[in-house]
Amino acid sequence: MSKILVWLPALVAATVAVGAAQWVTPRVKVVFPDRTVVTAELADTEAVRERGLMFRTDLPRDTGMLFVFDQPGQYPFWMKNCLIPIDIIWLDVQGTVLSVAASVPPCRLPACNPPCASDACPTYSHEGLAKYVVEVPSGFAKEHAVKAGDRIGLPAR
Repeated sequence: MSKILVWLPALVAATVAVGAAQWVTPRVKVVFPDRTVVTAELADTEAVRERGLMFRTDLPRDTGMLFVFDQPGQYPFWMKNCLIPIDIIWLDVQGTVLSVAASVPPCRLPACNPPCASDACPTYSHEGLAKYVVEVPSGFAKEHAVKAGDRIGLPAR
């Protein structure tokens, strides 16, 4: 019995460390036209892009997520398993804003409150061919007057 009690704290600590590692991604700086700098988690693999901001309970004002796709294309987003509203900003290969979906709410369907895991959650799409998507806290785009045609500073790739 005492051996179990000795190992239990180590097992819990290891489990917490592995769980926390799921959220750790490289961070980059994204610069908006008004010179506001957002520290964004980099989502440049299929697995990280698929997870996105799912299950997050908050997104501080100066943070976000930068999605980088292999090729320019149509990349609709949905709010499956999301808990917080966000702004979604699609960018072309030069970092020019194509579209902004402002204050997108978490998915809410009948008998499915956030986090809603339904594949029936609505999608949000964009104009043009996107290479990048930036997700920021809800209201950010309005507060910083982000609109189609603006140029966003992205990290060199």
